[in-house]
Amino acid sequence: MKKFRNILIVWGIVTLLYTVWSIFSYYRSETVLFHLSGGLFVSGILTFAIGMFSHMSATGLFDGIMYGFKRSRRARLKEIDADYEEDEEEDPEDRQHRKKEAWNWVYVGTGSVILSFLVALI
Repeated sequence: MKKFRNILIVWGIVTLLYTVWSIFSYYRSETVLFHLSGGLFVSGILTFAIGMFSHMSATGLFDGIMYGFKRSRRARLKEIDADYEEDEEEDPEDRQHRKKEAWNWVYVGTGSVILSFLVALI
């Protein structure tokens, strides 16, 4: 449960904020479960997106996209300081750990969206 603590905090805050905003903003005649379902859906999609982008980052998908920016930055820094050295690459073990953590975000997001649909059916 400790590895899900931060995820659930973010998920809970987003769910609560959206639900309260929804209750006071529009459709006041609807039930609280209607607004809670919307909050669960929004927080689920948000946590799912964070998880997928974190997973793509951990797998190295963005490395190819960022290569040109890093090369340009390295050239500018070499102009300023001729002794500039790049940082070491990330360990494969660290990438594996980040991938596993990213999947936790995906699981919580998917579960939240499913829970949102179940609450909407009630």
